[in-house]
Amino acid sequence: MEKSMRQLCNVTVLLLLFGLTSCQNNGDKQTTMSPVKVKVLRVSSSEIDGTERFSGTVEEANSTSLSFSIMGTVKTVHVGLGDRVAKGQLIATVDPLAMQSSYDAAKASLEQAEDAYRRMKELYDKGSLPEIKWVEVQSKLQQAKSMEEVARKNLDDCKLYAPFSGIISEKMAEVGQNIMPGLPVVKLVTANQLKVKIAVPETEIAAIATGQKATITVSALNGRVFAGTVTEKGIVANPLSRSYDVKIRVDDADKELMPGMVVEAVLSGTGMGTLHVIPAHIVQLDEQNRSFVWVNAGGKASKRIIQCGGFTSEGVVVLSGLEESEEIIVEGQQKVCENTSVVL
Repeated sequence: MEKSMRQLCNVTVLLLLFGLTSCQNNGDKQTTMSPVKVKVLRVSSSEIDGTERFSGTVEEANSTSLSFSIMGTVKTVHVGLGDRVAKGQLIATVDPLAMQSSYDAAKASLEQAEDAYRRMKELYDKGSLPEIKWVEVQSKLQQAKSMEEVARKNLDDCKLYAPFSGIISEKMAEVGQNIMPGLPVVKLVTANQLKVKIAVPETEIAAIATGQKATITVSALNGRVFAGTVTEKGIVANPLSRSYDVKIRVDDADKELMPGMVVEAVLSGTGMGTLHVIPAHIVQLDEQNRSFVWVNAGGKASKRIIQCGGFTSEGVVVLSGLEESEEIIVEGQQKVCENTSVVL
C-alpha cells in the first residue's frame, strides 16, 4: 500500500511539472507580438530666421500719481487732461492760509529763541549763568529751529510740482475739494518714453532676448512704423495663459503715439539659425507635460523628449532633443511603446 501511494505521488508531481511547462510555453506564445508597421521621417535641418509677430499695447515707461503731503482745500489746478508739462512746473495748490499762520508763529518763536540765546550766551561766557540754565536755552533754540523747519516745509507743500516732464493722463481733484494727504490729484505719465507690452507663449520665450530689435506697426496711426528694443523679459508665466510679459522700448516715439494704442510688434531673429522642423501632429505630451516623439532606434521604438520652439509653415521647430538623420515615426506612433519592434 505504501509503495502504491509513493508511485501515485510521483505521477502527480510529473503531471504538475508537465502542466507548468505547458502553461509557460503557451504564455510565451501569447506575449510574442508581431512588429508594428510604421512610417518614418528622417530628421533634417532647416534655416529658421526666428522672426516672430505679436500683438501688444502701448504703455507709458514711467507714471506716477501726484498728491499733496498735507491736508487742505484745493485752491488752484493749473493743468487739464492731455496737457504736456515740464519738470518743475506748478500743477496745483491748496489754500495756504492755515500753513502760513503756523509758519509765522514758528518763525516768531525762533526769533525769540535766538534773541534769548544771544543774551544768555553773554552771561554764560562771563560765568554768570548756571550750566543747567545754559543747557535749557540751547534746547529751546534747537526746538524752535525744528518747529520752524516743519512749518516752512508744510507751507512749501501747499504747492504741487511735476517731478518729471510728461503728460497729464488723469485728473482726480477739482478746485474747492477737501483732500487728505496722499489722495491723488493728477496722474502724470512720460511723454517721450513709451513701451509696448506683448505676451509671449512659453514655447517661444526662450527665443526672446533683451537688446533684440523690433519693428512696431500702429494701425491707429495709418500703419506708422516705429523702431523698438526689447528691454524687459518676464520670468514668471501668467498662470492662465502660460505666457510671459515682454516689454519693448519705443526708440523713436513722438506725440502721436499714445498709451493704450494697439500695435503689432515684429521681433527680428535671435540667431536661431539651422534647426529641425517636424510635423506638429506627431508631437505628444507625457504624464509630466513634456513634449516627445517616437523614433526608430534599430528596429525598436524609443521615446525621445524634445523642446519645441515656434511654428513655421512646415511644422514645429525643435530646439533640442533630436539628432540629424534620426528616423521619427510619423505613422503608427499611437500603436507603439518603449522597445516595441517596428518595421517600415
